[in-house]
Amino acid sequence: MQNKLAKTIIGTAALSSVAVAGSISAPLQNAHQSNSGDFCSSLKSIGQLYKNNDNAIIQSVKVFGRLQAQAAYIDGTDINNNDFDGDFDEIRRFRAGLEIKAFNGLKIKGNVNLASDGRPGGGDLDWGYQSFDQFKVSYAVKNTAGFDSLGFSYGRHKLALGQEQHTSSKKIKTVERSAIANKLTSTRPTGISVDAMRGGVSTTLGFFSLDEDDFLGKWDAGSAIYASTQFEALNGDITLDLMYNLDQDDNPIGLGYKWATSAAWEGNIGSWDLAVNAIIGDNGDQSNADREGSFYGLVVMPSKYIIEDKLEFVARYAFQGSSEDEGIRVNSRYLRRDISSDGSVDADINSGRGDSHHSIYAGLNYYFCGDNSKVMTGIEYDTLSADTGDVDATTLWFAYRMYF
Repeated sequence: MQNKLAKTIIGTAALSSVAVAGSISAPLQNAHQSNSGDFCSSLKSIGQLYKNNDNAIIQSVKVFGRLQAQAAYIDGTDINNNDFDGDFDEIRRFRAGLEIKAFNGLKIKGNVNLASDGRPGGGDLDWGYQSFDQFKVSYAVKNTAGFDSLGFSYGRHKLALGQEQHTSSKKIKTVERSAIANKLTSTRPTGISVDAMRGGVSTTLGFFSLDEDDFLGKWDAGSAIYASTQFEALNGDITLDLMYNLDQDDNPIGLGYKWATSAAWEGNIGSWDLAVNAIIGDNGDQSNADREGSFYGLVVMPSKYIIEDKLEFVARYAFQGSSEDEGIRVNSRYLRRDISSDGSVDADINSGRGDSHHSIYAGLNYYFCGDNSKVMTGIEYDTLSADTGDVDATTLWFAYRMYF
């Protein structure tokens, strides 16, 4: 069923791409001549329908997609010291998209969500179009106005705040991002962004509407500003991010917080890769005063290949805390799901809210074709401190990730 649906979607996108390309469709016959038949090479190149940098009109047409499926088993103790457990399986993401590069600087890129899996919450798995993920029109030039490169984008953005958010779900090393990273996740806001690079420093500035429209939002629902810069320092890469909600009082659900800032470092220590991320922010006005006040967090993630380019060990420690009793929250997957010890009585975990949360993750990733096709396994321990009691839980993870 999944393979049949995936082929249908990919084929439809491919036909649409050929129609857009018009008279340049002939070179598509040669797009994969260099493919030796190797599965990994095919997976990485199958989406490239056309590429010709010498064509002054259209330089590239490609389709892309990702399939992410996972299963988990969780066992824990709720705030009343009652045991609970549950198991879940889920189509985490199923997306397809189209990218066109033209006129040596213009790029049109969009993708859509094609599955919505409500089974972990007692719902159904629905296939087919669900919503837009992103849609942007961008234009970039090189060596202008004193910059190595300068670009402008308008449309439905995915904004990255924090190291884990800067890493695409195609390439994250843990099955799920940490709870503090997910707290920073915004909806897909509509707006304009400016990307500039000079002397090894890249910077993004953006102004966005907080309207939660499915495609392109209106400009009457509050707004936010975003800034991010990346540069090399301390023998690694440093990323600094800021998100500030300009209309939080009028649009409290736009971001879920008033402002947040992140400082991250990524580099190597010996044979280990290491990422460290510190985060602070303010929840702003909320419907419940216990969910206001400041919040803060720390994520430390070391990783190392056991078998080069094939088997990788990953660990992660994550902490988040707040000045108020319910200023932070654990992840929805799967500690906050509707789980119980006997199938009839819900576990009481205070809706996953508290003022202190620690998480430790350890896992192994096996790469069949790099990040294009991999299996991920892990075990994660969570402990949450709430005003009404403590919650402890252990989750076993298994996932498959694929993209082209």
